[in-house]
Amino acid sequence: MRLLTEPRILQSKVGARWLSEGFRLFHQQPLGWTLILFIYWAAMLMAAFIPIFGLVLPLLLTPGLSMGFIEISRAIDRREPPRPPLLIAAFRTAQVRSVLLLGAWYVLEITVIMLVSYLIDDGALIEWITMGQVPKPEQISAVQTSGFVAFILYIPVMMAFWFAPQLVVWSGFTPVKALFYSFFAVWRNKGAFTRYAITWVGLTLFVGVAMALLNEIIEMKPSTVTAFLFPITLILMAVAHGSFYASTKAVFGPEEESA
Repeated sequence: MRLLTEPRILQSKVGARWLSEGFRLFHQQPLGWTLILFIYWAAMLMAAFIPIFGLVLPLLLTPGLSMGFIEISRAIDRREPPRPPLLIAAFRTAQVRSVLLLGAWYVLEITVIMLVSYLIDDGALIEWITMGQVPKPEQISAVQTSGFVAFILYIPVMMAFWFAPQLVVWSGFTPVKALFYSFFAVWRNKGAFTRYAITWVGLTLFVGVAMALLNEIIEMKPSTVTAFLFPITLILMAVAHGSFYASTKAVFGPEEESA
């Protein structure tokens, strides 16, 4: 798909539609999404066991794999089969070097955020995320602060990478130009993205409240809770990737695909 050179400026209400588009794309190919997400999770799990590179490799591949999910969403939107090889489509293009450079930028920026977090709480948040080591009571306040700071710092990173892989692969942008265009495309459509984020928060709260009420009614065991959460998580991941594609089509897609 050849993208526009300038982003559209959308009305705020459009952002809420991206989530419904994500649900539509999942509904069209639930089994295809399930298979591809299982392959993705299995690959990430195996990568985690690689010494030293286990933490860096998934981050390095994140932009390229994100583009893979965009390609899968587009295939479903065009009523084509979501073939698993599409997941690595970005690494099989002429822009593979630029895709990997995007990954290097992503690793660098996440590393900076982690270092800032480490300076605030002596690494308690990182240990919690990477090793499951629950913070001690005296660390809670520092962890909350570092978590908030990390979240705020991640927002501009997310803005810069939202459209960057698509602009690199589909439009041939350099990594730096793609990051720049992506950041300002999101900024110029901040109303739509705010509505999109609010819709996500509402959906997440609904799922959380529903699970809490269900737990109160039938007093589920932890294993039962996990059994319920797994398919919900899978669906929400598929919906998220579908919504990323929907936002790309709305902001940068050609007229025949943005409608």
